[in-house]
Amino acid sequence: MMEARQPLKNAPARATKRRRARRKLEIGTDVQTSYFFMLNCLLHSRIHTGIESNHEIYDEDVNVYLAHLLNSHMDPTQIVAMPECIATCDADLFRMVEESGDDRRRYTIYRTNADFLLMSIAVFDTIDRPAFNRPAIFRTPRNVYIARAASYYAHAASYATKLSCGTSRVGVTLQKLSDRFEDYVQILMYMRGQYLNLLKRYSPGELFHLDRQIETIQRNQAIEQMRDEFLDTYHEWMKTHEDAVHKRLVEQAELLKELDPAFNFTLPR
Repeated sequence: MMEARQPLKNAPARATKRRRARRKLEIGTDVQTSYFFMLNCLLHSRIHTGIESNHEIYDEDVNVYLAHLLNSHMDPTQIVAMPECIATCDADLFRMVEESGDDRRRYTIYRTNADFLLMSIAVFDTIDRPAFNRPAIFRTPRNVYIARAASYYAHAASYATKLSCGTSRVGVTLQKLSDRFEDYVQILMYMRGQYLNLLKRYSPGELFHLDRQIETIQRNQAIEQMRDEFLDTYHEWMKTHEDAVHKRLVEQAELLKELDPAFNFTLPR
């Protein structure tokens, strides 16, 4: 009898333990789910782009790194902390590196800037956007940003190895990113459109035609409004025959003729 009752004595403790375990899973569910979503989309993108994992080198570690990087951009605290290490140009980055106190800080600077450029180039497509107040000759080409990012990853890998006093797992991963940077850009660009639903930005030509369409719509609306005002003024003049109203009618007719050459009206005297 005692043996049959023994499990019942421990039942409340086991139930409490299960509830605690479930609570822990629920707390981390969003982060865990989003990470596996990113990893799954990344792996599918590699298949569709023909750059499958471990094809030329073992790079499962790069998949994990990229999935974590993508997932980190869903955390606002990560985004807020990033600008502290971001440099706007090579000169600023080198100055930050020179002024930093230790190699760990230098490693962080290079890695953060490389991550930032990778996401900007491949995911958010914010690199080399047309600036209408800046001549094209002064714009930095996209391939320059790609070369910079690859170089930054190589520097970060070197510092990671130095900090570990030998082989560094993260250093090996960062070096792979540096060596095959353009491949990973291609994978993430495919993932951006197919799985993240981030729309491609308009090209300068598309923006030009969109602006013309908007201008046409606005012009037609303005003409319609001026026609209504012209008719109101005409009816007012027919009632009053005042010189001030006649003058306003003439001005409105001339303006309408400028906006709409098809407009034709003979002003009464």
